[in-house]
Amino acid sequence: MSRKSLKTAAELEIIREASAISVEILSQIRAAVRVGVAVTDLDKLAGELCEKHGVKPAFNGVPGKVPFPGNMCVCINDVVLHAVPKPGVTIAEGDLVKLDFGIIHKGFYTDHCVTVGVGKVNPEDEKLLKVGKFAVESGLQQALAGNYTGDIGNTIETIAQLSGFDVLKEYVGHAIGKNLHEWPQIPAYGDPHSGDRLEPGMVLCIEAQLVAGDDSVVIEDDSWTIRTRDGKNAVMFEYMIEVQEDGYRVLTDTREWPLIIDTN
Repeated sequence: MSRKSLKTAAELEIIREASAISVEILSQIRAAVRVGVAVTDLDKLAGELCEKHGVKPAFNGVPGKVPFPGNMCVCINDVVLHAVPKPGVTIAEGDLVKLDFGIIHKGFYTDHCVTVGVGKVNPEDEKLLKVGKFAVESGLQQALAGNYTGDIGNTIETIAQLSGFDVLKEYVGHAIGKNLHEWPQIPAYGDPHSGDRLEPGMVLCIEAQLVAGDDSVVIEDDSWTIRTRDGKNAVMFEYMIEVQEDGYRVLTDTREWPLIIDTN
């Protein structure tokens, strides 16, 4: 029996509703990013906006060694993903800020991420931002019925490495629905025509963490926050998409959002 979770037309309608709410909330969180803002304030805002929209934050309470204590992950520079919001951590000029967020709406999950540069970003970080976004969005174009998860991953990895960067191997994209992580997994690396075959009705989170240096990471004592081992910066982009008979639909469409937040 296949482990792939194919969604019905009724389920897809709910997921589309959830995605629209999730994008609206993330847009307001992004608008609050500026120099001097505490990550705990962004996390609090995420909770308030979820309450306003009548949804639940998807990440709060996710099981681990300890349940995840935040409403979202705000990861800065060499912190790659799963950052626990900690008092005293604030955003500075030139930071690369990853905003990773999702909700639960009518029993269905969302999960998506953007990275923004704050103000004057150094040229290497700006290149990392642009390549990270381009690589993942190029991967989306392989999310076609009949293609394979390896076609997506190979596209992302090839673009990253040709640009002088790498992708994390330990953390991967995934299907999503009534659970935050469903099958199949979608690595940001691999060989063409390998992995799981894509079918209409799949809802996928296509993501990648691009790193400026080595692709190894360390987990902090909070059991969640993940940093690059060499201290070099990273970006992350993630989109939810729906595989259709004749293409794909981007459900959490943040592709037109600017990469740099003007601090002037």
